[in-house]
Amino acid sequence: MAERRTEQIANAAVALFSERGYTRTTIEDISNEIGVGKGLIYRYFEDKRDVLFRALCAVLEKYKNENIIALLEQMGPLAALKRVLTINCAIAQEHAQEVLLAYRSTKDLMSEQRHQIKAIETGIVGEIRQCLEACIREGLMHPFDVRIMAYQYVVFGHTWALKNWAFSKDFTVSEFVAEGEKLLIVPFLTGSGRRKMKTALTRAAGKKRRARAR
Repeated sequence: MAERRTEQIANAAVALFSERGYTRTTIEDISNEIGVGKGLIYRYFEDKRDVLFRALCAVLEKYKNENIIALLEQMGPLAALKRVLTINCAIAQEHAQEVLLAYRSTKDLMSEQRHQIKAIETGIVGEIRQCLEACIREGLMHPFDVRIMAYQYVVFGHTWALKNWAFSKDFTVSEFVAEGEKLLIVPFLTGSGRRKMKTALTRAAGKKRRARAR
């Protein structure tokens, strides 16, 4: 019950923050939106800033829960990178308002809260770096600065939320991911990497044909 109520409050707050702006939204606005008294809000959150902080952390936890390192070990680095692009865009689509708020309103958080968010994001980026490093180490990709490239994977996913008004007219999210592969994976592949990717695509196409034939 407590978890559902917390999520209900956070979702209402995020919608209001996105519509009116964080500064203009009050705890009373949030309580009115879900039809409860202000006292109930304070039972679950310390203040408005705490609502914003925990809403942003909840989205970052979704990235963490995907466990990129486990994907790396199970699928191999190249397949894991493709999966990272898909995950980033899917979460950005599901939580577009939170992504926008992260860019607009993180400055309104306390210093310690900003530090915690940066720490979580740094951990996620670190896991993407490990995938990129594994691709280079295994001769699947040409060397490049993995520090910069890892953040490109994060920003690419965010772009689907930040500029959805422009891209959604021409792309589905899966088509957008496919374009991301052309930008962030394909140009850096070695001959070995291209062969591995081609083999994976052939296998995937075969599975689809067999599934349709059933």
